[in-house]
Amino acid sequence: MNQTSLLLGAGFSVNQGYPTANQLNRELVNLHPEDFWIYTDGTVLFKSRDEEDPCWYDSYAKGKYFITRLIGFYVELTKKKFNYEEFYDFYNEIYREEKEVKEFDAFCDSFREEFHSDTDNLNLLSLTNKIFNQLITHFLVDRDGNRFYKPVHLCKPIYPGYTGFLDCLEYWGTDDAVHIHTLNHDIFFEIFDSSDWLQGNLCDGFEELGSPYFGDFQEGYKVRLPYFTNEYKGKYRLYKLHGSVDQYPFHIQDYGIETYIKIKYGVGNNSLYKEINKDGEPAYLNDWINYHSDFLSGTTSKILRYREPWYYEKVFTHFENNLEVSERLITIGYGCGDSEVNNLIEQKFDFNNKPVYVVDPYPSKRTAEFIERFNGKLVEKSPEEINISDFQ
Repeated sequence: MNQTSLLLGAGFSVNQGYPTANQLNRELVNLHPEDFWIYTDGTVLFKSRDEEDPCWYDSYAKGKYFITRLIGFYVELTKKKFNYEEFYDFYNEIYREEKEVKEFDAFCDSFREEFHSDTDNLNLLSLTNKIFNQLITHFLVDRDGNRFYKPVHLCKPIYPGYTGFLDCLEYWGTDDAVHIHTLNHDIFFEIFDSSDWLQGNLCDGFEELGSPYFGDFQEGYKVRLPYFTNEYKGKYRLYKLHGSVDQYPFHIQDYGIETYIKIKYGVGNNSLYKEINKDGEPAYLNDWINYHSDFLSGTTSKILRYREPWYYEKVFTHFENNLEVSERLITIGYGCGDSEVNNLIEQKFDFNNKPVYVVDPYPSKRTAEFIERFNGKLVEKSPEEINISDFQ
């Protein structure tokens, strides 16, 4: 057996034009409440700043003012450069009642007075949670504004920005399974499945064939949606450790989360269904909760969700098992800052006897510390430039 484990971070998608963490931070700090509006079901939609909010009268409209002011309040309070993951931790620790911030109480009181609101602090933060991931999702697009991609086959010999990486991926796949663990929320990597390099051999634990889950397409008819089966049988195995912009938990009323499903381009994210048999005829249960995808944010808050049983615990179990059986570990674009991921590498990967490679053209101090901790080898190249000799 000659299995390979990869760990991809935000830096992997940069060559495709996805925003860096710093770029995403700037977008959020500069966000104006009139840049977007919130539909009555909680869906965040963007508009021109001078365009009227179609739902200005709804209670959600106050939420967009609260979250943009909360970002400003946080920056002023901490006197630090804004980091969206640290901001997420900040307000969620208050939301979980793990810490008390008197200045926050005063901020909320001032907001309620100005906007004539009677919403308490916890409900204001609950509303913030519903909005924040949708704002992040809006900015998670490539240089051409793509979030979803057309099913176009990618031919050799090159794919700009990733040719070297794809050549290596194909080489590793000739020996055994390649485990691709990514911390990214975007769905850019999935396009490589339709390429001369992977040739349809990518699996991600979701299965569309026989799925009982459906979504309303924009033309008004239902399309079948993949659901999480936790089965990985392909040569190239993709594990979205922190979730994805196209993944949604499916809720059953009076039961809770049943599983995770993936939506498709054009499918309404608040029109998701499960087909059941009712008196011999098909009927559809609607998930009445969904209106935004589920992915993890926060430097520490996300760790609290790593052991949720419906999806995250399962993919992290695969991560641990894959580390144990792989002959090499290669990180690409990983900032080395996830403490729990680093601990799992230390516990499960035999780095004293097996190689760790860190692909990073601009290594930071934290990268250097990671390399020292795991006896790693630094490869100062981009995904375009690497070749198989870098890992031999």
